[in-house]
Amino acid sequence: MLVLLPFVPASLTIWSASPSAADAIFVFPGQVPERARCGAELYRAGVAPRVVFSGEQIAAELEAIGQPIDDATLNARIASAAGVPSNAEVILPAGSSTWEDALVLGRWMEASGARTVVAVTSPTHARRAQYSLRLALGPLARGVSVSPCGDRYGWLWWTTERSLVRVTLEALKFLFYSVRHFLPAALGLHPQTLDAPGPS
Repeated sequence: MLVLLPFVPASLTIWSASPSAADAIFVFPGQVPERARCGAELYRAGVAPRVVFSGEQIAAELEAIGQPIDDATLNARIASAAGVPSNAEVILPAGSSTWEDALVLGRWMEASGARTVVAVTSPTHARRAQYSLRLALGPLARGVSVSPCGDRYGWLWWTTERSLVRVTLEALKFLFYSVRHFLPAALGLHPQTLDAPGPS
C-alpha cells in the first residue's frame, strides 16, 4: 500500500484540456480563494461571458464574526476583486455537496439555455467533480468540461500537513461517492439526477 501513496493525488485529478470558449464558467465551492480566482482568470482570458457560483453553506468562521456569507456569494466577491464585473456574475446560493452543486448547475443551464460550461475546481477534486457532472446532468454533461486549477501535489504530498489533510479527505470523499453515486449508476440504480427528482 505504501508504494501507492505517491500516486494518490494523480489518481484524483484529470488531465484533459478545457475548451477555449464556452457559454459560462462554473466555480465549485470550496478551496477559498483559489477556485474563485481561477474562475476569474478564465473570465479575463475571454473563455466565457458569465461566471456562475453555487453553494449555500456558510463557513463557521464567517458566522462567528457576524458575516454569514454563503459559499456562492463569498466566491463571487473574491472573483469581483479579481476582475469579474458584477453583471457577469450569476450567484446561486444553493447546494451543499459536489453532487448537489452539479444539480444546481444543471438547473441553471436548463433555465438559461447555456450548453457549454467550463467547471473550475481543484486538481484533487477534479475526478469526483467530473464523474458527478456526467451522472447528475445526463445529456447536458456533454457540454461541460472540468478545468483543474490550483495546487498540484507531488509525490511527497504526505510530508506536509496541508496537502496531507486535503488529499486524504478528498480520497475518502471519492470512496464515499463511489459507493453512494458512481457504483449504483454503473449497476443501473440511478441516483438523483436532473431527470429523476429526489425525495421531497
